[in-house]
Amino acid sequence: MRAWLWAATAGLIVVYLAAAGLSTFERVRNGAEFLYGEAIVLDEVHRIGLGQPLYAPPTALPLTITAYPPLYYLLVAAVQQLTGDPGYGPGRLVSVAAMLVSAGLLAWIVHRVAGGRWSGGLLAAGLFLTQNLTVLLWLPVHRVDPLALCLTLVGLALATSGRTTLAALPCMLAVLTKQTYLAAPLCVLVTLWPRRRLMLAGGAVFVASLSVCLAAGEWLTNGELLWHTVVANANPLDFQYFAAMFGAFLQFNALPLIAALALFGLPARGPERVWRAYFVVSGLEALATIGKLGASSNYWLELTAATCVLIGILAVRLAERQPNPDRGRSPFTSTGLASVIVASLLTCVPAYQATVSQALELHVGGATGSIGPQLEVAPLVAAEPDAVLTDDPGLALLAGKRVEFEFVIFTILATQGVWDEAPIVNAIDARQFGLVVLEESLDEPPRPLIAARLTPRVRAALQAAYTPAGQQAGYWFYRPN
Repeated sequence: MRAWLWAATAGLIVVYLAAAGLSTFERVRNGAEFLYGEAIVLDEVHRIGLGQPLYAPPTALPLTITAYPPLYYLLVAAVQQLTGDPGYGPGRLVSVAAMLVSAGLLAWIVHRVAGGRWSGGLLAAGLFLTQNLTVLLWLPVHRVDPLALCLTLVGLALATSGRTTLAALPCMLAVLTKQTYLAAPLCVLVTLWPRRRLMLAGGAVFVASLSVCLAAGEWLTNGELLWHTVVANANPLDFQYFAAMFGAFLQFNALPLIAALALFGLPARGPERVWRAYFVVSGLEALATIGKLGASSNYWLELTAATCVLIGILAVRLAERQPNPDRGRSPFTSTGLASVIVASLLTCVPAYQATVSQALELHVGGATGSIGPQLEVAPLVAAEPDAVLTDDPGLALLAGKRVEFEFVIFTILATQGVWDEAPIVNAIDARQFGLVVLEESLDEPPRPLIAARLTPRVRAALQAAYTPAGQQAGYWFYRPN
């Protein structure tokens, strides 16, 4: 029975990997935005090639928030320069490479921790790439998260092999990619106790190198770096949003979390300590932040990696054939663990069916979901000689326009009183945009903040300065009056 269950696990992982590979191939080569935020990041990468500031003051157009530190932007700009491709492709390939390296690192880490067994490492890598759909979604995206996770895992791999001081450098680079990736360096330092000298050395390298980089960034950006990445990135918490996100999280993660927690029933062996700590800290961090407006499944990428490592280690320890008094303390046998993993994989079948269907639609027709309307409207937007204001950044870039205003985040910032709306209101009053393209009519009633794209002041300014000019493919058009 146990052999059949593990064979079913391997079979499901292989099938899911094939589906993920097909989806990744189609998404990487497509020129449209698949996940919100890709277009914003790409537009900001373009600024580097144009010699424009990456962290511009929020007092003049274009008004977008560069929500993350500069490492990913700079790396993708360099790849674009080398390849001559200004589209999503270079950034998506960086993300794909980062995720694949992350999977390889997880396999090596479990192999190292579990005493030279590759079976647990391959299980961890396979589950990471397939099980809870998080990596499937974030593997081929033009976003910072895959690179940040990869650098974090490089640091944890070094810590696992005993190079704790050196581990501080990739952990620091991870923070320079996404500022919330602090769980790993914290766990490495905590698990070094009571070896104070190593704690001080690793902490000093991390803090000193990060401080120098941030100080240089603040100086080069005239103080805008921290405003964009900290002040403007502190979205409010919303209980309704938290409930929805927590439900989505449990749908695909409840069984893997139960399996990973079972390892805590066995005594920790050597470098397992850092991974157990990373599992707990990344879990608490995800729980504390998924209620933030704008949060998505990327908020539990670190927890996904930690969960897979613990499951891989547990699988090896339960499969040990020699007498082991510790085995009786685990709530699972090897057969029970395989049953839980198979059950968790089967919950993903409908999602992978949809993934394959979407990939085939992209291969045959080049469009799926919201991409079809974008492709229909993009020629009209591209033909507009003046600036275009739209609440769909993906449409703007598809039409060869820059993103003039990031509606979603600036609406939140204005509502919080963090940002003054005068720059965009003045631009609207001056009729600086030859065309306004919106995904909702200006006559629709205002939405709650969780779904809002317009503040009352911006809506009133648009209604006063622009008149309806038609509707097409779900978009409303407005022209200056």
